[in-house]
Amino acid sequence: MSAESRAEGLRKAMEKLVDSLDKSHMRPLQKEAYLCSARCCDSAPSQAALQDCCQSCEQRVAVANQLINSSIREFQDRLQRCVQRCQDRAQEQLPAQPSQKDIEKAQNLLANCAADCAQEYEKQVPKLHKDLATRLKQLEK
Repeated sequence: MSAESRAEGLRKAMEKLVDSLDKSHMRPLQKEAYLCSARCCDSAPSQAALQDCCQSCEQRVAVANQLINSSIREFQDRLQRCVQRCQDRAQEQLPAQPSQKDIEKAQNLLANCAADCAQEYEKQVPKLHKDLATRLKQLEK
């Protein structure tokens, strides 16, 4: 299996994670925020009160988005550190005057190591999903 196809699994797992969180948590929060804002239109005595009411309605959606984005950013940072270690290893393997063969060997090492990182982190996506879902459920209350 090529390094690219091994890394593709992580991309697909992350897409699935985002889609799942969107459908199961974000859309219900957004729907509630819209309904809440509609109620604000019926009850707010002034424009300023309407804006305050609508902002209050959107608060949980904003917090949920921030939670998801920061968790995914931290996950990507950890993955990037793993890939950076691979780059360091490949660089350290090169002699002072590398031949084309040395360069190709280092590139293969880097590609395979980075694919290993992707596979390692793909295995962590279910835990990330579970942790985020738990935290998002707390916001829904």
